[in-house]
Amino acid sequence: MSHYGLLRDYRFEDLSTEDDIRGAAVYGRNDEKLGKIDDVIFDHSTGAIKYLVVDTGGWFSTKKFLVPPHRLHSSAEHDGDFAVNADKQQIEAFPPYNEADLKSDEKWKNYEKKFDAAWHAGPVQHREGSDHDVTPTADEMPEQAGSIGSQLTPSERAEIDSRII
Repeated sequence: MSHYGLLRDYRFEDLSTEDDIRGAAVYGRNDEKLGKIDDVIFDHSTGAIKYLVVDTGGWFSTKKFLVPPHRLHSSAEHDGDFAVNADKQQIEAFPPYNEADLKSDEKWKNYEKKFDAAWHAGPVQHREGSDHDVTPTADEMPEQAGSIGSQLTPSERAEIDSRII
């Protein structure tokens, strides 16, 4: 049995509960509207939110895609809405989201593997085989006045180089 579930039609009855994010718009790069939050996928064992289901309203062939909660932030341009550092082209590269896959641990693990790879592919600033931001090697940091390269000691350069594979 799958460890994940959906909020679906659940409505919070406690008046002190924070606002429900379902229905909020999600904007991408360049303030491009990507859709609205349709549902929330959560882990039954911890209650942690794993993904937000975004309904595109039709511009995307499968109509819905997922966003991990750590990639979502409040929109600076739209009060009460959210933004994600992605665009339609990147989202179109995501594997198709099928709600039925949540019922099978094997199918869901396969989906998550493909989905994670899609988030890390494309115009993302990272080194191959890593999901971390690019850390320049010491050779890539020239010793110019005001640059980080001019501020590193030889031992700091060696430490940086040893972390980069």
